[in-house]
Amino acid sequence: MISSIAFASPNIEGIQVYQKNLAFSQARRQSLAEDIYRFHNADNIWDLLRSEFTLHHYENNPEVQVQLNFFMNNPNFLLHSAERAAPYLYYISQQVKKRHLPVEMVLLPMVESAYNPFAYSTAGAGGIWQMMPDTASGFGVKQNWWYDGRRDVIASTKAALDYLVYLGGFFNGNWLLALAAYNTGEGNVLTAIRKNIRDGRSTDFWSLPLSQQTRDYVPRLLALAIIIANPERYPINFPSVHNAPYLAQVDVGGQIDLPHAAYLAGLSTQDLKLLNPGYNHTATDPNGPFKLILPIQNVEQFTENFSRSPLFQRMQSSQYTVRSGDTLVALAKRFKTTPPALRRMNALSSNTIRPGSHLRIQKLNTNLTQRILASEKTHPTFSSNNNAALAMLENTHEPYFMQPGDTLYMVRAGDNVKRISDKFHLPVKAVLIANQIRRIGPLPVGSKLIVPTHLTSISRTQKYQLAPGDTVYVVRQGDTVEKIARRFHLTAPEIRLANLLSTNAVQEGDRLVIPTHG
Repeated sequence: MISSIAFASPNIEGIQVYQKNLAFSQARRQSLAEDIYRFHNADNIWDLLRSEFTLHHYENNPEVQVQLNFFMNNPNFLLHSAERAAPYLYYISQQVKKRHLPVEMVLLPMVESAYNPFAYSTAGAGGIWQMMPDTASGFGVKQNWWYDGRRDVIASTKAALDYLVYLGGFFNGNWLLALAAYNTGEGNVLTAIRKNIRDGRSTDFWSLPLSQQTRDYVPRLLALAIIIANPERYPINFPSVHNAPYLAQVDVGGQIDLPHAAYLAGLSTQDLKLLNPGYNHTATDPNGPFKLILPIQNVEQFTENFSRSPLFQRMQSSQYTVRSGDTLVALAKRFKTTPPALRRMNALSSNTIRPGSHLRIQKLNTNLTQRILASEKTHPTFSSNNNAALAMLENTHEPYFMQPGDTLYMVRAGDNVKRISDKFHLPVKAVLIANQIRRIGPLPVGSKLIVPTHLTSISRTQKYQLAPGDTVYVVRQGDTVEKIARRFHLTAPEIRLANLLSTNAVQEGDRLVIPTHG
């Protein structure tokens, strides 16, 4: 099977890029395998970063000491931030180096958002870099009903680092002033500088009359760099992160439903959304971007399944203007969907709709995607002697999709379908059907077969893995995320992040993970 997405050779971007409609050749498969091997055997990136810091950190400065004490008294903050940073750290470090910025800038999202891509400030800043809407738009970041590029780690990193390059030039390479300006705006920093000039005072960062928030902000970054640069004096064991590309960017060429994409990649929907936080809803923007971020080790499974997915399986959608007298139930019936699906598609907290408002209506040309998405909720697996499982394969007239637990097998000399089936303790029919092979015959050496080994697996479900001490809470009538957060002495953003909620709306009977593990 030739896939429809091709591998691009490694570059300084820090992320591997795959384009649509290009052959995924055997040589490029081998390159991908080598990249995955390099990733798993790479050194710890924290060791490299600490050796590359260039800024003066002012360790003896009293304001830096205050921030050092804060961090050392709150090590869980640093550890949780480092865990969230892990998927993005190599990419961001490469982007920082590409622009010849101080390597300490890799740490800035820890100060801004604790590396939480879903973070929003009360002032309206969003994403790991906490960019304001106008600033982000000025650097080309797209924001609309479908997509907020400030939450997209790839798009926002490019914009934020371009902004830092600008600020570095604006302040003639004085990075303390540039960092202060990133926090409060270059206008406020200039005003402070002019005031000190008029008063005959120094114009270095430490002397400027800036807001307390900004006076804390810059020392906080310096304190964080000191901790990472001196593990012997500040013993916080950051989780190891591979100094190699973890992320891959895949261009699927059109709008795609995110749960369906997650299924094709062998990921949970939650994991896919964590890597693609820019999408506001359950599908990509119909007008683009059409790019998905995947772990590099899931690319081959996605491309194999994607190549088997006919174009008509792609989700198409239209926008409907609500008219007087319309109800969500009636519209669901008219468009052959369900009220919960429409609520989920449009981020509605209830069935109430207003005339003149717009609803996104999902239309599917086949029910196959619905069956796939339904199966994703449980990922049913069967024993090898379960006749129902084999019957399900035999009665399916659609292409088979690789499922979690399946094996991608490269044919070797002397192999045939029976030998491969016996090796994996599967009926011959299962292998034939999964690969759309109509008759038993010679197999080309080096070709790939999907072996549906999930049929021999122990039944399992993909669920959120609760940390020790976490709570599962069933939403009651009248509950809101804010009320639940107060009840558990948490913040609403913490609960939204744990449950990947885009709003504070919840419904009675919903189950929420409450991250009470501390």
